[in-house]
Amino acid sequence: ALVGAAGAAALAGCAAAHRTATAVSLLGAGVVLTLVATVIAGPLLVRPLIRVLGGAFPALFGSIGRMSQRNALRNPRRTGATAAALMVGLALVGGMSVAGASMNRSIDRQIERTLGADFAVQNRNFQPFPPEVTGKVRDTPGVGTVVRQRFAAVAVALPDGKRVETTASGYDRRLDSVAHINYVHGDTAAALADGHIAMDVGFAGKHGVRPGSVLPVEFQGGRRARLTVGALTNQDAAEGFGIEGGMYFGIGTLEKYVPGTPDAALYVNAAPGTDVAQLRSHLEKTLAAYPNVQVRDQADYKKLVHDQIAVLLYLVYALLGLAIVIAVLGVVNTLALSVVERTREIGLLRAIGLARHQLRRMIRLESVVIAVFGAVLGLALGLVWGVCTQRVLALQGIRTLAIPWGTIVAVVIGAAVVGVVAALLPALRASRMNVLAAIAHE
Repeated sequence: ALVGAAGAAALAGCAAAHRTATAVSLLGAGVVLTLVATVIAGPLLVRPLIRVLGGAFPALFGSIGRMSQRNALRNPRRTGATAAALMVGLALVGGMSVAGASMNRSIDRQIERTLGADFAVQNRNFQPFPPEVTGKVRDTPGVGTVVRQRFAAVAVALPDGKRVETTASGYDRRLDSVAHINYVHGDTAAALADGHIAMDVGFAGKHGVRPGSVLPVEFQGGRRARLTVGALTNQDAAEGFGIEGGMYFGIGTLEKYVPGTPDAALYVNAAPGTDVAQLRSHLEKTLAAYPNVQVRDQADYKKLVHDQIAVLLYLVYALLGLAIVIAVLGVVNTLALSVVERTREIGLLRAIGLARHQLRRMIRLESVVIAVFGAVLGLALGLVWGVCTQRVLALQGIRTLAIPWGTIVAVVIGAAVVGVVAALLPALRASRMNVLAAIAHE
């Protein structure tokens, strides 16, 4: 109870924290403490949970179902220890699934809220592309508005004395036609005016920046400028990969201090009366000579993000799969020992009429209820970890919580299948016992 209370307090503190470093530290402590507490309390949870999880067995399988349920209850410590390994692996799977689903949903909503262009033209690896690409896109039949985006590494001296090195964007003046920006102060004209800069309102508040503040900015190559804060935005955008503060300015400002910066993206709208699908076909023909430069719409962006997050999740799932294999071996071992310990009992049951297929079913059901018990404990713990992880990610812009119920149901069903597979060899061994030899076993 003490370890569990400490873990719950750490997770609650993590969810309420306002600093990322503090939240991450509390999350790590909370995960470890709640995991230890659940493993310790596992045997105490066996009786109430297995009575519920196996409650339908007597109705579905008669006396065989009742015996399988009671066999799982007869040694709570062993059942709890057996389920613990599976619980740990599935808790991590559950937590990562919630975090991944929340990242996908948050970024989807951010794309829907922000991207107003019909298409974005970008390099496959997000690097700048050759200057002639911009000219060819502008000359493509059916193209209306084209807004360029460029990136620049900047170091900004802030009023609170801190110096932040980040990546800022430069845009053309018609940004409003291809993007939906939520301004707390100012507008796009003020943000992109020469000598002005815009940034996220949360970042500005944290560092004492106000509208009209003049900030010393150092560009790559050592050129220095003093830029006026012309606008503050509230985009709820995720930060990462060296991007902090959501800073951007006009391409005119960027050209003044870092001339010749290549374009990194083009946001394209179709001309009035042009079919969007037809425009995409024209753009792809125009860019056929540049295989790394791609044309993307909202759906493509979402798929790109999902694929990147999926790669990380698949790597984690592969590692956790090894842990689950070990957990399955633990279930097999426990059932095998249980069969050996109950040799005389099994012989007596067979002598009074228990058929071989009924004996195998009894052991399989016992294995299934143990595996599902571990899965339910693990997923419950994983959901709590996942929600707390999302609260940490919310400090970086991942503000939408998503619970992947389909994945959770699939994991529970998978746990039941794991239970059946783990019971195959012990059940087969038990059914092949010689009845008289088993009765005489001491």
